[in-house]
Amino acid sequence: MDEGERPRVWCKVLDPGSLADDDVRSVTCQGRALCVVRAGGRLAALDDACPHQGAPLGDGWVEEGLLICPRHAWAFDPFSGTLAGGAHQEITTYAVEERADGVYVEVPPAKATAG
Repeated sequence: MDEGERPRVWCKVLDPGSLADDDVRSVTCQGRALCVVRAGGRLAALDDACPHQGAPLGDGWVEEGLLICPRHAWAFDPFSGTLAGGAHQEITTYAVEERADGVYVEVPPAKATAG
């Protein structure tokens, strides 16, 4: 681990079986708003804000394996965070695991606040 790099944190964000295929859900992990998607039987986790105008992607839907933004129907690959069609807009993605007791997402730890 590089000096100054902090260990990552795994957060339980969903209970087992609570996300059906082609479903999307907004969750919070370490104060970070995330979107968890199940598409084609696989899980993905991304930042919950569309890079276009900040719409909550957790209010979107899955269509043909793509995460669709609820505001202007921009389509993102939920596993890579890239915008379909080759534009340069991207969403940060996170490691996600389905365990016996639920769905977990790995994120950097919350930043400490001065005070």
